[in-house]
Amino acid sequence: MANLQRSDDDPKSVRTSALSSNAGDERSRPAAARVASVDALRGLTILLMVFVNDLGRAAPKWLHHIQPPNADGMTLADVVFPMFLFIVGVSIPLAFERAREEGKSIISRLFHIFTRTLSLLLMGVISNDGGADRRLGAPLWELLAYISIILAWCVVPKEHGFKRRCFWILKAVGVVGLIALTALFKSDPRPTDVLLYGRIENWTGLQTSWWGILGLIGWAYLTVALVTLVLGRRRERLVGAMWLLIIIHIALHQGGLLRKLDDKSWLAAAKPALHAAERALGEVGKYVSFADATGSLAAISMAGCVLGSILARGSDVSTHKDRITWCLTFTIALFVAGCFTDSFEGINKIAATPAWCFLSASASALIFLLLYLLMDVARLRGWAFVIRPAGANPLVAYFLHPIAIWSVTLAGFGDRVFVYKNSLDPRFVVGGSLCTALFVCLATGLLGLIGLRTKL
Repeated sequence: MANLQRSDDDPKSVRTSALSSNAGDERSRPAAARVASVDALRGLTILLMVFVNDLGRAAPKWLHHIQPPNADGMTLADVVFPMFLFIVGVSIPLAFERAREEGKSIISRLFHIFTRTLSLLLMGVISNDGGADRRLGAPLWELLAYISIILAWCVVPKEHGFKRRCFWILKAVGVVGLIALTALFKSDPRPTDVLLYGRIENWTGLQTSWWGILGLIGWAYLTVALVTLVLGRRRERLVGAMWLLIIIHIALHQGGLLRKLDDKSWLAAAKPALHAAERALGEVGKYVSFADATGSLAAISMAGCVLGSILARGSDVSTHKDRITWCLTFTIALFVAGCFTDSFEGINKIAATPAWCFLSASASALIFLLLYLLMDVARLRGWAFVIRPAGANPLVAYFLHPIAIWSVTLAGFGDRVFVYKNSLDPRFVVGGSLCTALFVCLATGLLGLIGLRTKL
C-alpha cells in the first residue's frame, strides 16, 4: 500500500520533515484547520441512522436491515452502524494529536479513554434496556432518560456568568435525573449475570444484555484507543493490529484461541498458565464478546484509525494528491480483503463477519474520499449546512430522534405527525423519514447555536 509507513514516531522530527519536504507544493497542501469532511462524514452517518431507523414497512427492502437476519448479504441499513465505528476510529489519532500538543500525560489520556468507554457503556445499557421499564412505562422512562443523558454530558461554558451557572444547573439536573431513573427502573423478573457477584434469577433492574449500539461502540473505542496508545502512529503497525483483530474473531469462531493447545508438546510447561488465562478470559467473555465487540467490530474502528492517521498534522501524507491516492488505495485494499474473507462466514451484520467488516469499512472510506474531494479539495461546503452540525454534536443528534418521537407520541399527536410510517406508498414513507432525519440534524444545529453541546 502506498505511503503505508510513517517516517518517524518522534513528534519533533515529524514536524521538521513536514517543514522541509514538499516546500514547493504548498498550494496542494491542506490547511492545518479541522478537516471538514470528518464532521461531514459523522453528520451523514447520523442522517442515515435516523433515516433508516425511522422507515416504515413499505420502504424498499434494500433500505431496511437484511432479512432474514442471518442472510448472507448487506443493505444500506447494515452499513450505518459500521460507519459509526469507522468515524470513531478516524477521530482517535486526531484526538491523540491534540492531547500531545496540550502536553497531556499518559495517565490523563488513559483516564479519558476509560471514562469515555464507561459513559458509552452506560448509555448503551440505558438505550437498549429502557423499553423494558414497567414502573413509569417505556415511552416516559426513555424520554426522561435521553433528556437526562444530554443534560448530564452537556458542555459547560468556560466564561463565568449567568449562562455558565444555568448549564451547571442543567448538568446537575441530568445527573440527578439519571440516578433517580436508574433507581426507579423496574422490569419483569429475569435472570442475569452480575459482574463479581454471579447469577441472579429474579433481577428487575437495568442489565447489560448485549450493551446496545453505543455500548458496542464503547468496547470498540476502548480496544482501538488502547492499541493505538501502545503502538503509536506508525500505520503499518495499525494495519497489522486491524488484521490481528480479524484473526481473533476467526479463531474464536473456529473453536477458540487455544483449541489445539493440547496437541503442542513443546508448550507443555506453559499449558497451566495458558489454560488459566483461557478460563479468566472466559469469565470476562460473559460480559463482552472478544470475537465481535473487541474483535471484528473493533477492526472497523481500527481501519478508521489507519485512515485518520493521514489527517494528523504530522502525517507524511500531507498533500491533497497524496491523501486522495492513499485513500483510494486503502478503499480498494479493504474491498479486496472483504472479498477474500467472504469464504469464512459470509457477509452478515449480526454475526459481525470479517467480510461484512471489511466491505463496510471500504464503503466508509469511499464515502469519506468523496466528501474530502467535495469539501476539502473543491471547498464546496455550503450544501453540508444540514449535516455538519449533527457531525459536530453527534450525541445530541443521536438521542434527539427518540426524544422527538416519544414527545410527540406522549402528547397524542403521533398518529398525525408520523402518518407516513403506516403508508403503503414507498415514496411517501421514504420522503417522510428523510424529512424527519433532516429535522433532527437541523434541530441539533439550532441547539448548538444556543450552546447545548455534549462531550464524552
